[in-house]
Amino acid sequence: MAVGSDIVTPELVGKHQFDELLDPSFDATHYAHELVRSRDTMELKADKISSIMTDLSATSSSLDARMRATVLGTHEQILEQVLGVASVDVTLEQVEDQVREIKQYMHALRTKIRVPYEQALEYTRQARNLQLATRHVRATSKFMQLVRRLAVQIPESGGRPDYALAALTLVDIERLVDTSDLCGIDVVDRALATEVTPRRQQTANEANEMLVGGMRRQHQSDVGSGLQILFNLGIISNAVDTRIQASIAALHTIITGRIDPRALHIGVREHNARATAIDGRDMVGIDTILWTRQEDMIDAVLASGLEVRVLERVLQRKRDVLRVDARVDASYLDVVASKLGDRVLALWWTKVVDTIAREIHASCDESSVVRQILTNNYPRLVQLFLPRLEPLLAARLGGVTSVRDLQSSVASVLISDEDTGCAGDVDLAQSPNVRYSDWGMRVLWTRLLSVFEAEYVNKAASRMDDSVSRCFPAPPPAGLVDAQSTWAQRHNTKSDELQAVSTVPNRKLVASVVRSVGTELEMAKSDARLCTMVARAATRAISSFVATTKDRLLSVMDNPRVVDPCAATAHPMTRSVIGLINCVEALRVGISELCQPADQPLTAPAQSVLCTCRDELQTFIDAQSDVLLDAADRAISQALLDVDNSSLWSHAEHALQWLQTQVLEPLDPRRSSRVHTMTDSYLTLFVHTVCVTMPLTETAKLRLASELPQLEFACSQAASTMGVRVTGDAYKSVRQMRPLLFMTSRELAQVLGERSAEWSSVSELDLLNHVVCRVATEEEAACVPHELLGCSRREWLGCVAGSEFVESTDVCRNKEMLHLWDTRNLSASCRAVVCECLKRMLKHKLADDLVALIQAALSMK
Repeated sequence: MAVGSDIVTPELVGKHQFDELLDPSFDATHYAHELVRSRDTMELKADKISSIMTDLSATSSSLDARMRATVLGTHEQILEQVLGVASVDVTLEQVEDQVREIKQYMHALRTKIRVPYEQALEYTRQARNLQLATRHVRATSKFMQLVRRLAVQIPESGGRPDYALAALTLVDIERLVDTSDLCGIDVVDRALATEVTPRRQQTANEANEMLVGGMRRQHQSDVGSGLQILFNLGIISNAVDTRIQASIAALHTIITGRIDPRALHIGVREHNARATAIDGRDMVGIDTILWTRQEDMIDAVLASGLEVRVLERVLQRKRDVLRVDARVDASYLDVVASKLGDRVLALWWTKVVDTIAREIHASCDESSVVRQILTNNYPRLVQLFLPRLEPLLAARLGGVTSVRDLQSSVASVLISDEDTGCAGDVDLAQSPNVRYSDWGMRVLWTRLLSVFEAEYVNKAASRMDDSVSRCFPAPPPAGLVDAQSTWAQRHNTKSDELQAVSTVPNRKLVASVVRSVGTELEMAKSDARLCTMVARAATRAISSFVATTKDRLLSVMDNPRVVDPCAATAHPMTRSVIGLINCVEALRVGISELCQPADQPLTAPAQSVLCTCRDELQTFIDAQSDVLLDAADRAISQALLDVDNSSLWSHAEHALQWLQTQVLEPLDPRRSSRVHTMTDSYLTLFVHTVCVTMPLTETAKLRLASELPQLEFACSQAASTMGVRVTGDAYKSVRQMRPLLFMTSRELAQVLGERSAEWSSVSELDLLNHVVCRVATEEEAACVPHELLGCSRREWLGCVAGSEFVESTDVCRNKEMLHLWDTRNLSASCRAVVCECLKRMLKHKLADDLVALIQAALSMK
């Protein structure tokens, strides 16, 4: 048999293990068979069986004792629970009796309350029905009163109808019929059919007639009366929308097919067929018919637009002041705009512009001749709309405005000042009150004018580029170049001269560039936006001219002989460089004249663009002319600084002659300030050179005395070429050097001691250097300046004359002169070196007049 796990006790588990016997799948028969079949001896098997049986018997006895103890222990508890259940049954019976009594009481109470309640409901229902009947009677009575009032306000015969009050009465009738269910009442239905509906239709027709007539006559009072009636009727938005659509439809009929290419050709044939002049002067072309018909279109648009503008003005002024629930600040225009989505004139103008643009673009797509006429005459196309449509487009004059403009303080981003290039108060000369930022003009430009404007600007830029291209034609083919070389050899002409001729553009062609730019600006002058765009295109064309000129200058200046002032003969290509610079100068002069025309000035943005271009040209001219002036300046300065060369003047004279004849005379740009500075520096340098010339023999004095007036004359000639006179301290010092050279030591000492105003133009350093050279010449063996100072002649020249003689300002490298030299004050350092030299000369035995001369020089202030 199977033994359950609930009979296992701790005592048994401690002694034996009954896991196998307690297994739910334990089979006693199978267990006995297995025990018998085991290989143990019979004695062992008998002992094992006996042991198991003994354990099982003990376990059974233990379980019986435990069950008996459990039953005895729980008997008292079970008896107590049975008694508790009996008492609960008694209590439940008592509660059931009480609930039954309560139900009987509630039934009786419900009977006493229900009957009066049902009677009250019945009375309430009867009162509600009576109230509804009274309300219908009252509504019917009020309806009949309103109908009688309407009959008085709009009499059938005789009397003057008051449509404004009648409209209010009609609105009250409609509101009463809508709020009160009067359908099915014979008197109401009959009154609606015979009295109300005909008079409502009559009032609406009269209001529409007043509105249409007032718009046509520009009579704001009639328009206001009609709008008041329509507003009272509650159909003002629909009526205004109907008027706008009718106006647009009428214009659509006028515009559609008006400028169709076939219609234009038919118009040309019909007009020319009626021409009677023998010479044909009264015959016209397609462009005349095109512009005439477009003018007729714009006139029709203006007439219709003025009517719509009157309508919008009256809508904006009228306000509903009769209704209690109406906003005081809300105008009729606000009501209509909220229903239609935008202001009346803005809606009308947008659709009209779409119609015009669609017609013009269709005509241009079908005929290239029409497109070419409109593109080439874009300023006239703009003038076709303005000033004709200025009353409609000028926002400041009550023209087209949009709700989007009112919602934002910044104009719409369709066209900004940066895009238009217009920042001034006037964008269009013919219409100063119209701005491109106005809503109407933005719509017109975006949907129609922008395409033709872009094409016009591109054509204007192409014309200006063509004028620039004619100045620099393409190089000839190789065969033509060989033929030119052969012709030059036959006629003893240098190839450089031919190249010089072909390098520089013709002055007439350069002038044609300026004329082309001026013509384009003159045509676009009335439109600030267009003028600015043309000015930018002109700037690009001129920039290409300058770029080509710069390339040619670089190719010419690759040859160093072109800008060599010291060459034996001037190179022919030097004149080509001057010619190219003069061409750019001619452009600059022309652009300067265009910046401020005498008759009518350009717009501020266009002037700004041209002035920037002019300044860039001036910068280019200065940079290229400085190349030539710098070359001449270096050559002349180097020749004047070569104090050890007795023929210094011949080199300087040659360079000055090259500067005057090859550069300044043919150069058109006025470089007066630069030339004046150059001539002053030459005179100053030559005075320094004269003062440091040593030995200062009689021959040297005569040579220097003859070169001084020659230098003065050469500088005066060069300066006069630029319209400058050579004056100033440098000029005076040159004039005073000649008598200074031939003074005796005693006379020179007297001049130094007095130092009158007559000699103030000669610098103190030059006078000290002259004294040193004079003493060194007379005492040649003992008073050589650089030997006294222990330095080379080159170092001495740098120390006494400054940085003009050497490349580095740190000219003093001798240890004995380091305490005298201060790189921060070059003039004081030079004077200290010269004074030190004079002091060391005094240590030698000199003649009395030389000693007096040195002492006068040292005491000079």
